[in-house]
Amino acid sequence: MRYALYNPLSTKSLNKEQLEVKLKEIDSTKQYEFIDVTTVTDRKAFFDNLKEGDDVVLCGGDGTLNKMVNSYDFENFRHDIYLYKSGNGNDFLRDVNQFKQDFILLNPYIVNLPKVTVNGETYKFLNGVGFGIDGMVCVVSDKMKAEGKKDINYTTLSIKLLLTKYKRVNCKVTVDGTSYEFKNVYLASTMNGQYYGGGMLAAPSQDRLSSEVTVCIWHDFNNLTALMAFPSIFKGEHVKKVKKVTVLKGKEVYVEFDKPTALQIDGESFDNITSYKVVK
Repeated sequence: MRYALYNPLSTKSLNKEQLEVKLKEIDSTKQYEFIDVTTVTDRKAFFDNLKEGDDVVLCGGDGTLNKMVNSYDFENFRHDIYLYKSGNGNDFLRDVNQFKQDFILLNPYIVNLPKVTVNGETYKFLNGVGFGIDGMVCVVSDKMKAEGKKDINYTTLSIKLLLTKYKRVNCKVTVDGTSYEFKNVYLASTMNGQYYGGGMLAAPSQDRLSSEVTVCIWHDFNNLTALMAFPSIFKGEHVKKVKKVTVLKGKEVYVEFDKPTALQIDGESFDNITSYKVVK
C-alpha cells in the first residue's frame, strides 16, 4: 500500500481529488490510500504500524515537512518516504535541486537533522533558523494570515518593515566554543540547507548532509545599506560581495540577543526571543 498524506489547510496545495488524479497518472501500478494528515493525531502509531512493502508519499511543502520530522523519529525508519511537491515555500526542493522529479526520496534528508532549542523547547529543522528582519516578517505575515489575508508578497513586506518597524539588535554568537560579537544586525541565519525564506540563497556552500551548519550574519547595516544589499541574497552573492556579512561554520551554535527579537524556524514564527541554541 502507498499512503498519500496531504494537508487540506495548505493554501497552495492540491486538494484530495486533484492529488488522486496526479499521483495515479505518475504511477498507476500502486494502490493508494489518501489520508488527511491533520486527522493523524498519533503519527508515531501510524508510522510504526506500516507493513512490509508499504511506503508513504508526503504531499506538501516546507511547512508540512517540518511538522512531519518533529512528530516522528525517522532515524531507524524502514520504509521509503517520498515528497510530492504540493505546497508553499519549497526551499528544500531548491536545495536538493529536484524540482523535475515527481517523487523525491526523503529518507537520506530526514535523519541526523540539527536541533534548535528556544524557550526551553527543542525542535528539528530542515532548512534554517533566522532572526532579524526575516523573523519579523514571519511574525507579521502569520498575523496577516490569521486576519484572512492571502497572497502575501514577502519581499515587499520585508522592505516595508525594514523602513518602518524593524529595530536592529546586537548579538553574541558562539560557534564551537569561540565567541563573536556583532552590532546592528539586520539579518542572521543558522542554515542546514542552502535556501530559506522562499528562495533566498543564504548559505551557498552549505551541504545539508554534512555534520556542520552555516551561520551567516549581516551586521553594521543601516536601513539604506541593508536595502541596497538585500537583493544579493537571492543569488548567494552576499557572501562574497557584501563586506559586512560574516560566515561561520560549526556543529554547535549559541546566539544571545541584547533585547527580545523575532525568530523563525523553517518559516514557523516565534516572538520575543532572547537566545537560541543549535546542535548538529
